[in-house]
Amino acid sequence: MSSSSLSPAAGRTSGSDGDSPAADTHRREKRRLSNRESARRSRQRKQQHLDELVQEVARLQAENARVAARAADIASQYARVEQENTVLRARAAELGDRLRSVNEVLRIVEEFSGVAMDIQEEMLPADDPLLRPWQLPYPAAAMPIGAPHMLHY
Repeated sequence: MSSSSLSPAAGRTSGSDGDSPAADTHRREKRRLSNRESARRSRQRKQQHLDELVQEVARLQAENARVAARAADIASQYARVEQENTVLRARAAELGDRLRSVNEVLRIVEEFSGVAMDIQEEMLPADDPLLRPWQLPYPAAAMPIGAPHMLHY
């Protein structure tokens, strides 16, 4: 079979069905235009998909920045609260030491005076209400610091 006898249309020969060379050329041109249009639509869909992906990347980057900023803010708040807790724990330990000293003084006064002193028993650290602030045995009220009735060292 010669190459001139084959047409691009699935192995049909141009002379077998009586088509003229002009019709065959017209069919090839029509097919070429159809392929070009199909390729154009494919490129257009591909570009649209690429644009959508670029928009999604921008949206996700913005969301990521917001989440990172929120995480940094929470980490900063955590650091402040942790620092405050450290100060409060040190203050609680200091006040516990002062309470033990006052109780020791009261025991000595009771021992020498014979007058019964109302001595509050020292609390074990596990029973410390400062470790359970939501279950304080007394209302949370500000203590007057430096009041004349308080003992000073």
